[in-house]
Amino acid sequence: MSFEQDHWDELFDEIYLTTYAELVDKDVSEDALAAAALAGVEAPAEILDAPAGFGRHSIPLAKAGFRVTGIDRSPVQLEEARRRAGDAEWPKLVEADFRELPFEEESFDAVLNLFSSIGYRGEEGDRQMLGEFLRVLRPGAALIVETMHRDRLMHVYQPRGWDPLPDEALVAEERRFDFTAGVIETDHILIKDGKRRQFTYTLRVYTATELVRMLDGVGFDDIEAFGGVDGSELTRESRLAVRARKPA
Repeated sequence: MSFEQDHWDELFDEIYLTTYAELVDKDVSEDALAAAALAGVEAPAEILDAPAGFGRHSIPLAKAGFRVTGIDRSPVQLEEARRRAGDAEWPKLVEADFRELPFEEESFDAVLNLFSSIGYRGEEGDRQMLGEFLRVLRPGAALIVETMHRDRLMHVYQPRGWDPLPDEALVAEERRFDFTAGVIETDHILIKDGKRRQFTYTLRVYTATELVRMLDGVGFDDIEAFGGVDGSELTRESRLAVRARKPA
């Protein structure tokens, strides 16, 4: 499957696996299972992990007995997910755009959108994505969105970052945050093997109020906001997890 490429597709090719090498190796099984529990599902429920990336959540959920389908636009990410999953029956990994899901209505018992996987393509793209999540959920089933929220980002914001990576590589970022629009623009520079690769991307970061309003606007109800997938209290210091249900 092919898509019209944009700047996010460049970020999520091989450069992502290099820049975020620590994430690739980090065990997030506890978070994945907590997200499923927050959605109110138990194995062998059918879960959509969108986007799935390199399978960091899909694989541990599948190992726990869930029937997981992971989608992602990036063939590079999916290739890594398949390598990590081996010859296991689950998860099923599909190359697709989350704004146009290739699934029938009412196909899943839960949808998980984890680790700041919203805001890539602006509010219009996010509404399309959330509408598709609503369409493929079964009546009464839940969507979990886990992300950075605007108030936390204002609290921890740094205009510049410089981090060493394995194999003597390094990544540098310069950031500009429009607090009114809730948009952060980042110049991302990767230096590896004596070569420099640079590109700029923007991310729409929502307040809890904005995200809840958007979910309500596309047709979800019973919407609740938490400070994480563990169901803790939402604060300025916490991340944001929102649970929203498709009307029964």
